[in-house]
Amino acid sequence: MRIERWDARRDGPVTESALRKKVENHGYKVSTLAWPGGTIVPAQAHIVERADAVVTGIIKLTLDGESAILTAGDIVYVPKGVVRRVEVVGSYPAHCLEAIYNP
Repeated sequence: MRIERWDARRDGPVTESALRKKVENHGYKVSTLAWPGGTIVPAQAHIVERADAVVTGIIKLTLDGESAILTAGDIVYVPKGVVRRVEVVGSYPAHCLEAIYNP
C-alpha cells in the first residue's frame, strides 16, 4: 500500500486547498466527500487508478486485505482493480478528497 504522509515542516498546515493542490499535481481530478462517523463503505474494485486523501477525521482503509489508519493529510494511492474498503473510525465525521487519475 502506497501512503504519502503529510509533513507539516515541508508542506505547511493541512488544509483542504493545500491537500487538493498536492493531489492534483500528481495528475488526479479531485472531488470532495464527507462520511458520518461509523460509516462503512463496502469493499469494491474500481476500474481506474485513484487516490484518497483525508482532510479531517480518521479512516481505516483496506486494500486487498491490507489495512492502514489514515489521518489528516494522508494520501493513499489505489491501483485500478484493487479491492478497496473504507471505514470511518469513531463517531466523528471524515472529510476526504476522492481523486481519479487523469493524466
